[in-house]
Amino acid sequence: MLWLLISLFFCWLVFREIRKHQVAPEGHDDPDSSPVDKTYIAIMGCLALAFAWPPFHYWHFERFLTRTANHLAETHHAKVHCNTVFDTLFDTNSLSIGHANIETGEIVIQYPWCATLMDYLSHPAKADQKEIASLDMLTHESMHVRGERDESKTECQAVQRNYRAAKMMGVPDRLARKTALEYYQGSYMLRQSIGGMQAPYFSSECAPGRALDEHLSDSTWGNN
Repeated sequence: MLWLLISLFFCWLVFREIRKHQVAPEGHDDPDSSPVDKTYIAIMGCLALAFAWPPFHYWHFERFLTRTANHLAETHHAKVHCNTVFDTLFDTNSLSIGHANIETGEIVIQYPWCATLMDYLSHPAKADQKEIASLDMLTHESMHVRGERDESKTECQAVQRNYRAAKMMGVPDRLARKTALEYYQGSYMLRQSIGGMQAPYFSSECAPGRALDEHLSDSTWGNN
């Protein structure tokens, strides 16, 4: 919102510059007869566009994530929102990097995790653990929208679909499989030893051939 307000301010400066050459100010018979300052208008216009770009970019990315989440959630409707830093401050679930409302299908991603996911998509071959985790976060919340409430089952469903999710977002097949497996073999399996708050998101049955294996044709761990 702040970016848009600043952008609108620069738009107003452009409007004011043009208007004063077309409309006489109060107390005068004629408008300003001097030439319109095209350089000033160009600079203000560029600044207006520059400040409008971040919210437009995030709006476009939200739509992209919403399409992905809808595919992952199958027959359920999803809608993704990227929280700004101000949104996160006032979010009652601000301690979670993301959360979903099963009833409405709304998925909220906390600041700055949408940017982290953008980074993953821009260089999946160089993605770090946090960037790979941002992919799983979207898949995980999509599984909640799909109808699952149990965290261990939700996370296992996400683990098996991270490869699918990455490919849907344009990551090359080999890298999509690689990063999805890295998350499962690394961050996911570490939860077993970490315990604590991580324990509800782990299940020993989340493995090929175990109880939570859905035998997907495009599963991360390759049930083909």
